[in-house]
Order: sequence, then C-alpha cells, then structure tokens
Amino acid sequence: MEQKTIKKISSVLLPSVCTLGALGVPTMALRGTEDFSKKEKQVPNIVLILADDLGYGDLSCYGATKIQTPVLDQMASEGMRFTNAYVCSSLSSPSRYGILTGRYSWRTRLEYGVLNSYDKPLIEPERTTIASLLKSHGYYTACVGKWHLGLDWALNDKAPADSEKKVFSSAKNNLQAYIDFSKPVKGGPVERGFDYFFGMAGSNNMQPWVYIENDQVLQPPSEYQKPYDFIAENVTRAPDWDMKTVNQVITRKAVEVINKHFANNEKQPFFLYLPTSAIHRPCLPTFTKGKSQAGLRGDIVVELDWSINEIIKALKANHAYENTLLIFTSDNGPRPGDPVLWINRYRDGYKGENYEEYQEYFGNFKPEYINEKGNVIWKNGWLTYNHRSSGDFRGFKQDPLEGGLIVPFIVHWPGKVKSETVNNNLICSVDILATFADLMGDQLKENEGEDSYSFLSNMLDAKAPQVRKTVIPASGSSGALIALQDGWKYIEPAKSGRWPETYYDDIQGDKVPRLFNLNNDVSESVNLYDKMPDKAAELVKIIDQVKTNPKSEANSIRLNRTRNINTNN
Repeated sequence: MEQKTIKKISSVLLPSVCTLGALGVPTMALRGTEDFSKKEKQVPNIVLILADDLGYGDLSCYGATKIQTPVLDQMASEGMRFTNAYVCSSLSSPSRYGILTGRYSWRTRLEYGVLNSYDKPLIEPERTTIASLLKSHGYYTACVGKWHLGLDWALNDKAPADSEKKVFSSAKNNLQAYIDFSKPVKGGPVERGFDYFFGMAGSNNMQPWVYIENDQVLQPPSEYQKPYDFIAENVTRAPDWDMKTVNQVITRKAVEVINKHFANNEKQPFFLYLPTSAIHRPCLPTFTKGKSQAGLRGDIVVELDWSINEIIKALKANHAYENTLLIFTSDNGPRPGDPVLWINRYRDGYKGENYEEYQEYFGNFKPEYINEKGNVIWKNGWLTYNHRSSGDFRGFKQDPLEGGLIVPFIVHWPGKVKSETVNNNLICSVDILATFADLMGDQLKENEGEDSYSFLSNMLDAKAPQVRKTVIPASGSSGALIALQDGWKYIEPAKSGRWPETYYDDIQGDKVPRLFNLNNDVSESVNLYDKMPDKAAELVKIIDQVKTNPKSEANSIRLNRTRNINTNN
C-alpha cells in the first residue's frame, strides 16, 4: 500500500459553483423548475454506496492482502481512487448527517456518540439533503439500507410519562415495548428528500430489528432473537429479520429498485443512496464464509464486494452503467478485527446456544489491542489475523486518529473520470452535496451545505488544484474537534464524561491536546504539542474560525474551469 501522500498545495479559490454551462454542458434551471423529460441524457444516474465500518486497509486495491475484493478493485482501476478522503466524524450517525447535508455534524445537537435506537431525527425538516437537491432537478431518489439518523416513532399506551428521556433519548434495551409499530414512522428518508425507502432504522446490532418501507414497519418484532456479538439479549425481532442475511436483503432490494425504475421510467435520471449494513458487527457470513483470511469480519468484506457486483450487474442489465456516476466510500474507520470475547463464545457456546457454523474461526492468533481500561470487549482484545484494517494508519472507528477518519473513496464514471487514477487531494465526505450541486449546474444557498466544497474538478482531473485547505472533523467517541491542514493535525482535548478512547493503553489519551506532523509521522506516534505551541495555536485558530464562519475552508486561487464534460455522450 502506498504511503498516504499529503502535499502542500498552492491556494486556489473555490468558486461557489462550477457550472456545467461553463464546461460545455447545457445548464438546467436551478432547483428543478423544468420537467425532467426536458433534461433527458443531460445528467448521469448517480449511485452512492456507503459501507459501514469499512477501513482504509480493508480493500485489496488499498493494500489488503488477507482480503480480496476484485469487484471494487476493478471499479478503482476503471476510475479514480482517492487516498486523502476524510469523514466528518469517526462514528455512524454524525458521519451520515454530514454526507447527506454537507454540514459538519458537530454543529448539531449530537456532540458525540451516535443516535440511540428511538432517537428523534437529526436532520432538520427544512434542511437540504443530497436527495432533496437531486429530486429538485428531476431525479427519482431512493434510499435502501441503514438510516441511523433518527425517526419519529409513535408510542403505545404503555409508554412512560417522560418518554423524551425514558424512550427517545434512552440507550436501554427492550424499549420497543413502548412503540406502536402499526403507526407510520415519521421524520425518515421519505421526508428528507427520498421518493422511496427500504431498510432499517439503525445498525444491524440495534433494535428494533424490523424492516421499514417508506414510513411503514413491514412486520413488528415478535420472535426471539438469538444472541450474537454486540447485540442486546433476551429481545425479539421481526419474523422476516435474519441477522445473517440483512445485507443480502438490502442488496437484493436495491437491485429490485434499479430494475423497477428503468423498466417503468428509464428516461428519468436515477439516484440511489445505498448505505449497506456490511460490515458492521455482528459479522455473520453465509455464502462467503471462509473466503478471506481475516476472520468473520474479513468474510463480510467479501460479501460487501458481492453486493457491489450485484448493483453493477443491475445497472448493466438496464443499459444504465455507462451513464452512471458510481461512488463508493465508508461512513467511518473500522474495528480492528473480530472480538475475542465473542469468538470464544461462538466456540464454547453461550447461554445454552450453539454456534457450530462458526467453529472454524479459530487458530493460533493472539489477541491484540487489549486494554484493561475499556469495557469487557476491549479487556479481551481482538483477533486481527494479521490483517490491518486501517492500513498504515493508527486508530479505528470512534477514534480521532487517522484510522478512524480516513476512508476508501472510489469514483467511477465512464468517459468522464479517467481510469487508473490515484488522487491525493484532500476531500471530505461533506463535500458530496456541493459536488452534486455543481454537477447539476446549481448553486448552494448560504444556509445549505455550509461546510461542503465541490470536488467535481478533482474528479474530472486528478491534477486539478485542491479545493479545500482544511478539514475540521470530530472524534466520534468524545466529540473533540480536529484540524487538518497541509499535513498537520491538531486534536483538542476531550471534555469529561464522554466516551473514552479504548483501543490503546500506551498513549496519553484524549484528555491532553495533541499535535502531529502527518508528513513524516503517519502513525501519529509523536505528540509535538509541547514542542510546537505556535503551530498548535495556528490550528486552534482555524477551528475557531470555522465554528463561526462556515464556507471559510476553501483555497484562494480561482480554478481553471475549461474541461468539457458534456453528459450528452
């Protein structure tokens, strides 16, 4: 795997919009005032695939040797692979908020951690999302998969008086006893810009274990759920919910949505947001069992690669692949591997349950990342099988370290994005909204995508100047803000009472300020804060500026906007 490249780029001014008109493409009226039939073939179909907890080192095209991902490898070889792509948070809910809204999640009520099972919606009703933006330009918009951005659940007559605290904001198990699953589920994807939704409320380890279509629960939870890694115990699931096949169900539904759209309305541009359940714990492989050399988790990465192949096959079968902008990335960094606690339980049995289907997932591997300061999972450590899920980076999911924040990012667009391209420019997942607006020839308003900068020019030309000078993500566990500029990284101290860092017991921890020079210390092993207080102060000032002045992270020289990307081809 190549070393992460961080270059100091001369400043460039990112214009508010890089219109297609300037690039030789007929420009559409802003916010979809034209009927889509008048826009045929002017814009590509768009498929955005968001993996769950996939690390920088999990794909073979990013250097993995214990896991082979031939489909994603081919997508990268036929398109562009970014090496310096960040998420806005190292945990699920805040990262997904940033992707859909183009706004740093630390500007919301969710200062750290993730939303609980029945939390209220995080995306404000009036806020522009990538779905509402594209819908305004005539797109059919569908979301299939994991939401994890909150919903408005209806309560039954058993609910406690203080439901806001005891149900909606609670992390306790068995809260589904207070939910009326027969009532519409409000505040979800179909009220945030999507024409259609099928999927799950949160992660596959979170209740309720039900499928939702649009705003209706298909089957309420009523059957016993066998305990697996990282899930509640003594609880129920929907009859149609099988923990082992959730990602397969989502994939097949996405294929069905693709087929139905192009069979009934092939001339309307199509947008699919596919947030997969893979590879979030529990990792329970079926047809890919034993297909990697990286344990249960590695085998689910192989299943994820199968999912991508199913989507590509569906696009090709509908003659839509050549006119589709396909983007693949992850919501945050990975776990190190399989938790030893549950590997042992699968081997020995647990609470009277037998797990003989996973008996072969053992060997002479020693637990790693043991931390006696953590919970029962961290105290037992992880089996990595000598696979490095974060690649050369230190840190994992929920960390402020690079492994939690830097993710695979692959773009494929035949005839527009050059094949076999590696792009080292700095981008952030919040930039997707502005990039899609740019592609539409639209301009975001002042209160839309406040932290989003179009990298369309970088997609079309890897040599184009970098569009943003900084990124200000947050630690998922503590909410500590981070400043990244020109290879320098500052991590502010975490506030007390928040989730601790739990993978390492040999670092100072999150209560002290940290400064790293990633240009020569990609593993973040030398804290330079005490030696270089002026550099730290410079980055603290950037955090303060971005807090009060959104849209202040662009570079300062105007981009060259001459390349023709006529989408009528």
